[in-house]
Formats: sequence, C-alpha cells, structure tokens
Amino acid sequence: MKVSLKTQEIYIDAPRELVFQMLSAIGKGSLPGTNDSSRVIERDGNEIIAEFLTPSGSQVYRTVERVVLYPPERITYEHLEGPLSFSEEEFALDETDDRCKLSYRGVIECNAPFLPGVGWLIAWCYARPKYNAVIHDHMARLRSAAEARAARSHVFPRTRSVKGE
Repeated sequence: MKVSLKTQEIYIDAPRELVFQMLSAIGKGSLPGTNDSSRVIERDGNEIIAEFLTPSGSQVYRTVERVVLYPPERITYEHLEGPLSFSEEEFALDETDDRCKLSYRGVIECNAPFLPGVGWLIAWCYARPKYNAVIHDHMARLRSAAEARAARSHVFPRTRSVKGE
C-alpha cells in the first residue's frame, strides 16, 4: 500500500530558471553543507538514469532513479533500485514576479512480502518521516544556495531587491 509524503513548498528569491538549473544539476556536485551525491548512469535528452547517495542520520541510502526534466516547470523521479519497493516524486517550479515557488510531492511504498501490512507500517512510521526531513533540508539548502547565486548572477539578473538590501 502506497504512503503519501508530506507536500512541501517554499518561495525562493531567485528566478525559476536558475532554481531549475541548480535542481537539475545531477552529477555536478552537491549543495553547500550536504554530503549527498549523484552520478549520471545514462542520459537520453531530458531523461536521466542516476544513482543518488543520500545520508540520513548514520545511514547512507543508495537509490537509482529515472529522472525526467520538463524545463523549467518540473522534474519527476521514479524509483528503480534501492531500499524502497516504490517511489514517485515531483518538484514543480512556478514563477511569481522574480521569485520561484518550489513545490514537492511524493508517494512511497515498502514491501514486506512475508508479513502483509508490515510494509505499510514501515513506510508510514520509519521511511516517511526520514524522507520528509531529507526533502525539507534539501529544499532549505537549495533556497539558500539559489538566493546567494541569484544575488551575484549576471545570467539571471534580479529585478527587485531582497529583504534587507
């Protein structure tokens, strides 16, 4: 049985195209302050098969996912390998003025074939809170990095000032 992850959204004081560029930079480093990593296994246009290493607490989770880019509106992720039996996620990017509204939604599933119902319990009680925390942290770090980059960008100039300027 599938478990919905927490829908999350933030506003980023940066143009949508810049945020999309940073979010879709798979295999090109990680955000400041993170130990996560990604590697492109295969690429065909806007479809990428990628390996992700994501630390959470004392664990590092390895997943292989199909990532589809829909510039600059959204990015979808489909689980292919890893600790979960199923995962589908989406980041959607909407532009308001020169700010970006970044929204996240996802669904996961854990299977425990010999113990019916236990997979759902594991997904709800263990995987869901961990996943929600990782996404929350990732979105906050992305906001910080994108706003810093937008403040100094000549490619994505800002048309309004940021609070405190």
